[in-house]
Amino acid sequence: MRLHPFTLHNFIAALRGVALVLCLVVTLLPATESQASRPGIGGEIPIRIEIEERAQLEELTKIVSIDDARGLEVWAAATPEQLVRLHAAGFRWEVLASAKATTAAMCPAGWEADPDRTWSCYPSYQQYTLLMQRFVAEHPGLCRLMDLGAGNNTVNPHHLWALVISDNPDLDEDEPEVLLTSSMHGDETTGFVLMLRLIDELLNGHGSDPDLTALVEETEIWINPLANPDGAYLGGDDNLSGAIRYYTTTTGEDSGVDPNRNFPDPSAGDHPDRSLWWWPETEAMMALAEERSFVLSVNFHDGVEVVNYPWDTWERRHPDDAWFRMLARAYADLAQTDSPGGYMTDFEDGITNGYDWYQIRGGRQDFMTYFHGGREVTIELSHTKLLPAEALEDYWQWNRRALLDFITHAHEGIRGLVTNADGAPLAATVEVVGRDVPANGSFVRTDPAVGDYHRLLLPGTYDLRFRSAGYFRLEISGIAVVEGEATMVDAVLHPIPVRTPGRRLAPVVPESKATLPLDRQLPPR
Repeated sequence: MRLHPFTLHNFIAALRGVALVLCLVVTLLPATESQASRPGIGGEIPIRIEIEERAQLEELTKIVSIDDARGLEVWAAATPEQLVRLHAAGFRWEVLASAKATTAAMCPAGWEADPDRTWSCYPSYQQYTLLMQRFVAEHPGLCRLMDLGAGNNTVNPHHLWALVISDNPDLDEDEPEVLLTSSMHGDETTGFVLMLRLIDELLNGHGSDPDLTALVEETEIWINPLANPDGAYLGGDDNLSGAIRYYTTTTGEDSGVDPNRNFPDPSAGDHPDRSLWWWPETEAMMALAEERSFVLSVNFHDGVEVVNYPWDTWERRHPDDAWFRMLARAYADLAQTDSPGGYMTDFEDGITNGYDWYQIRGGRQDFMTYFHGGREVTIELSHTKLLPAEALEDYWQWNRRALLDFITHAHEGIRGLVTNADGAPLAATVEVVGRDVPANGSFVRTDPAVGDYHRLLLPGTYDLRFRSAGYFRLEISGIAVVEGEATMVDAVLHPIPVRTPGRRLAPVVPESKATLPLDRQLPPR
């Protein structure tokens, strides 16, 4: 690759980076490779990079955290150390002015307790925590506050709060689980306030608004408004102006580790970002995904305005690509309808395949979709990171209907219970015959606590195959899916007899098979 000349800014930044990297080497010499001893490596620098061909994106994404890519121009956030690596790889760039608001208008004292609170401000960490607790105190029958764990900052700890909203928040029920999280990049804060307002809307609308009531009573909704509180409150718990993109070190410094590159990747393995470990915030999300059975999820960011759908890591399309495009199109269309012209119109009029935009390895979207059989998209809400607080009201109005409609998509396709002959729930996989293969991880799993499954599909006719360890597999053919509520299909699996030494077994039917007539929809349970 040809080495490009530096600008003066590039040269100065690189020299600073070299000095910092040398200091790091000296610092690390006596240290063990433990998370507690990892030093900070400075704040990120917004840059624009010129590439000579799109193929260079694959190399570039291994060096810096890309924000956006259009043609042969790339916008990224780089640490001084990464600038040195860019120089070594022969890339040319320019340092940009920060796209963040210079100040973040914080909420007034007592904001969290005010029933008529404004939403045109950012809460302090304490106000955020108190508001999440207040939601439960005011609506004890509809929600529970969950502590997913603390971040990496041990000097000034912050917790990853999530609220589970349901008409029976303490019970596992036969209903789809949906996850909405925001601001894993700590300086991308539009979704932070929008998620708090969505919680408020769902809880206060229950019982008075039929649509909101139905969502709460028929869905288990998990909302994590702030997935990187250490990064968001790096400048202090009363101020978001110092928010950073990355995770922090144990001492509260910028670690340079991008949260959306720190997950296991279906193509590149456990640590595609070259970290030696998963950060506590990453592990918290991994544990939540393992414990729950999320059917549908979304991860909110800022930087552009688009709905991004899988895959990020592979050029090939997901088997449910058409369904993902429908989901993305539905969100973008509603956001456009409810906003002035020009909002949520980036790329393909507001939607894009992840790989077509630029390749990401270690992203949460592919982790949730591949390893856990869910369906996750990434929604970029605003061109501006750390959006000025006075604009938050507009963004809520532009996205409110789209957010609520997004949750309803967890109720389409095919759903049902997988049990044994005694009615006990089974941990099982459900695959669409002829579509789902292990290489794509596209089959779905039942919630073993209840046995319910939810296969999100476009209208059409499908054959399903059910499998559970120790049971004969079952195929049900000719299942008709129509637009709207999911078709109900239960499956009863029968155990494979255990062979006892010295004993002959009577012949058994090796496989069960059933056919559902095309003209019959199962009645709702």
